[in-house]
Amino acid sequence: MPQYIKYFCQTTGDLFKNFRRIGSLALFDYRQANKKMFLGGLWKLLSPFIQIGAYWLVFGIGLRSGAPIDGIPYVVWLTCGVTPWYMLSSCVGRAANSIYGKAAVLTRSNIPVCIIPVSTTLSAFMDSGWMILLMLVIFLCNGCRLSWEALNLVYYVFCGFAFMCALSLVTSVLVMLARDFQKLIQMGMRLMFFLSPIFWKPGRTLPGAFRLFDLCNPFAYVIRGFREGLLFHVSFWQSPRDGLIFWCVVACLYAIGVVFQSKLRKNLLDYM
Repeated sequence: MPQYIKYFCQTTGDLFKNFRRIGSLALFDYRQANKKMFLGGLWKLLSPFIQIGAYWLVFGIGLRSGAPIDGIPYVVWLTCGVTPWYMLSSCVGRAANSIYGKAAVLTRSNIPVCIIPVSTTLSAFMDSGWMILLMLVIFLCNGCRLSWEALNLVYYVFCGFAFMCALSLVTSVLVMLARDFQKLIQMGMRLMFFLSPIFWKPGRTLPGAFRLFDLCNPFAYVIRGFREGLLFHVSFWQSPRDGLIFWCVVACLYAIGVVFQSKLRKNLLDYM
């Protein structure tokens, strides 16, 4: 336990001490991603717009014939589920590969290893801001009205960021240990895409074991939160059990990530 406390204080201290550096690295990555593109930031809107359009044609028009859900236009209901998924899933692969991609630089500098996956996660969330803007435009263009519960989006974006930071501390080390983990993470994300409530509605009709999985699924918590805040005017404090489970999962991931990052910091050269 004393050794773990040392790891916890070391990693947490590095993150807080380098708060401004994390922001600078994230902003640099964000700018570099669009530097040599002719359309630049327009891709931040165009890419998710095409994705939403494809999902709407297949699932909304093809399978549902445009039928609404609970009186809500299907394109709005779908967008409010795809947006948080896009926000989270776009972080996973980039953050998992972040330390491996910059390992050569890290060995020649005094930058704490743990800030790299966190800065990459922050950069990915900057990209997601365009997706959230597109979601709100689609929401308003379909005759829906914003209520004060829409402010819950701020809380759920923060939840998503905290979850992705904790997860990135774990996955970035696993990818350094073996590149095979990158493939496993990609496979896991494809599976989570269908296991998370993006195209289906959670309810008591689900099998008991799957309801338990859905309850403990951090992706599902953020997706449900987006829909509940925007579409059903439900605030996050009205589901305290779901929130407690979510933050327990995040805390467990962070605890594992703290140990992984501390071990990697000592033996970075051995994993290259």
